[in-house]
Amino acid sequence: MTPEPDAWVADPGIGWRILLTAAMAEPPDAGVVLDRLDELFTRQKWGGAAEVRRDDDVAGLRSRLTEATTPVVVGVAGDSVVVSAHHAWVDGLGLLTVLSEVVGSPVASLVRGVADRPMRGGLARAAGRRLVEALLRPPAGISSASASGGGGDVFAELTVPGSWRTAALVHAAAQGVVRHNRGAGRRTGHLAVAVGAGRPGSEDERIADRSALLRLTDLEDRSLQEIEELLRAAPLEPPPTANGRTGARALRGGMKLLSRRLGSTLLVSHLGEVRAEGVTGLAFHPVTAGGSGVSLGAVTLRDSTTLTLRARAARWDTAGLHRLLSAIAEELG
Repeated sequence: MTPEPDAWVADPGIGWRILLTAAMAEPPDAGVVLDRLDELFTRQKWGGAAEVRRDDDVAGLRSRLTEATTPVVVGVAGDSVVVSAHHAWVDGLGLLTVLSEVVGSPVASLVRGVADRPMRGGLARAAGRRLVEALLRPPAGISSASASGGGGDVFAELTVPGSWRTAALVHAAAQGVVRHNRGAGRRTGHLAVAVGAGRPGSEDERIADRSALLRLTDLEDRSLQEIEELLRAAPLEPPPTANGRTGARALRGGMKLLSRRLGSTLLVSHLGEVRAEGVTGLAFHPVTAGGSGVSLGAVTLRDSTTLTLRARAARWDTAGLHRLLSAIAEELG
């Protein structure tokens, strides 16, 4: 297995693979994709060998790519290309860059990012705050009536018309979870949403994890306008990095022990409006770490937005995840 960067700090029990699936106007040539990926590995100085996996089933290929161990693996199934990357090496916007490289055409987001936000203290202090929160005001969970019974993750996908800002997605997600829980006879209190945000790099910079995280709490009764204001004012959460290998190992151990209590109800990550030549569809699946282990991904392409949910198979099955995603999509109006 290719080692993660020394400073990367995260729950080692999570695979930390992020996924981007692209439907192409013309079926990709797996051999050409491999040649381009090999060149990218050399330029990026990634460890391990470039690999392109082939399959006839996109859903099955996507599931298998979550178990990859190199920084980036690409899969080809019919007219689709699936990019799987470890979050220590590549962020959501980086997935778009990898896709552009392997298909040989421009793919880029118009997202502006949050580079100028102040940071909310350090990682150790943040963990302390989360522990107090977990003891006194634990984040709401999401009711899951059935599980697939297997390992790994399950996925759901739905495309809705229009382009939606992150605030609208967070509001719809919060209200969808409240309605979903109410239908299961469960009250939703202290609903917390982690919001993934991008920090675009310049064209000459190497692909890396430049992602940022915001965190909003007690959203169950918040209006869309209130959530917009909270997002504008929220500081950045400290990144998962530590000084030196010893500190990183210690924090990783703590994250593993505390991950279920320190997480959020839901993670929301939106790649924004994407311009992509030769691409007819895009779907983004963020990681499923901490808390409920449910993540909502979004990407807009040509006046429609594809929403995805990803969750752990130990707690969810595909049908249950689709019901939750439908509840969220209905809140968009």
